[in-house]
Amino acid sequence: METKVIKITHVTGTYTIEVAEGKLNEMKTQLDKCLNDEQGAIVIKGEGGDQFVYPADLLKNSFIAIVDRE
Repeated sequence: METKVIKITHVTGTYTIEVAEGKLNEMKTQLDKCLNDEQGAIVIKGEGGDQFVYPADLLKNSFIAIVDRE
């Protein structure tokens, strides 16, 4: 199975979300919920306890692509 990343291109920059193997469908569901006003943001916990928050408003005003990890 190929590993994927989600690339979010917004006027403020390009953001990349690393998708853990087997979690692609879960991430798609979270994206759909954000785009449909059912969820306020996607929160990703990084290594070392860091948290990255991608608000729904940012996602709605972005170009989102799911691509193979380079």
